[in-house]
Amino acid sequence: MDREGGFARLVKFLRPHGEVVTYDRRGYARSLPAPGERDVAVHIRDLSDVIGTEPSVVVGHSLGGALALAVAALRGPIVRGVVVYEPPMSWEPWWTGRTVDDTMRSTRSSGDAAEAFMRRFVGDERWARLPERTKEARRAEGVALVAETTSLRVGRPWDPNLIVCPVMAGCGGRSRPDFRRSARTIGSMNSDSRFVELPEAHHNAHSASAETFFDELVRPLLNRLESGVWSDEHPRSPRITG
Repeated sequence: MDREGGFARLVKFLRPHGEVVTYDRRGYARSLPAPGERDVAVHIRDLSDVIGTEPSVVVGHSLGGALALAVAALRGPIVRGVVVYEPPMSWEPWWTGRTVDDTMRSTRSSGDAAEAFMRRFVGDERWARLPERTKEARRAEGVALVAETTSLRVGRPWDPNLIVCPVMAGCGGRSRPDFRRSARTIGSMNSDSRFVELPEAHHNAHSASAETFFDELVRPLLNRLESGVWSDEHPRSPRITG
């Protein structure tokens, strides 16, 4: 349930390196009233439209990472590089995290599912302190939350064989094991993918540790694009199978 505002701290580190474009996914924040479906296929088309014909580096957090990889596979050389942080791979049998599907089975509506999701991440006490208007807005985003996460469970939305750009994948040392495994899996995807772990970080490193996120994930990718080679500081991860 992240949004454009979650990248505000990171954006200031990105701006010196080129034009920065951020947006809210369909069904969230300023894009809450956008018409149409809210599943992963629609999100992929939306991101492709945001990029247009401008060669771009795409930085994606969580679900945004899965969308970034999907658009990289779809758009070829238009996507010059991808940085992903803990993209979910909930279609895999080893994925152990509690899903929105599980939450929906114990709630009455998509709004209840969104509230339960938020409570898990921010805690009951912090949720209770939120203004009622904010609570209503988050509950309204439940339609998108349920649609996108349910559709993601169907199968991988990107073909690794179609990704021709360099990819940097990262995770936090304090994040869930399945998020760490997904990042390692992507970091071992091919000879032009790399992996880095931020030892003290959680799932929200892009906002809580923006400078470290930039230095450890984005800067190496930009250096790879400029020099044509990866730094030895970020070796390729061993391939993960099974």
